[in-house]
Amino acid sequence: MTNLRSDDTLTYQQFDNPSDIVDASTLSAETKEALLTQWVEDEEALTRASNEGLNGGERPHLRAAQAALLKLKEG
Repeated sequence: MTNLRSDDTLTYQQFDNPSDIVDASTLSAETKEALLTQWVEDEEALTRASNEGLNGGERPHLRAAQAALLKLKEG
């Protein structure tokens, strides 16, 4: 993860993998959930595009993002 200043807009793209969001002690549960939810939604969109023959070359993190979101919700 890159160093973040307080005036930065936080996005999931600033994290190497979804578990980094879950493990981030400086983020609230609400922020973690919002970031992971967006990550899952974006990965699902990439999967749909790939299924339609549109490949963006991104390394998929869908399962990892879903697992991290579930872990967060289960506490």
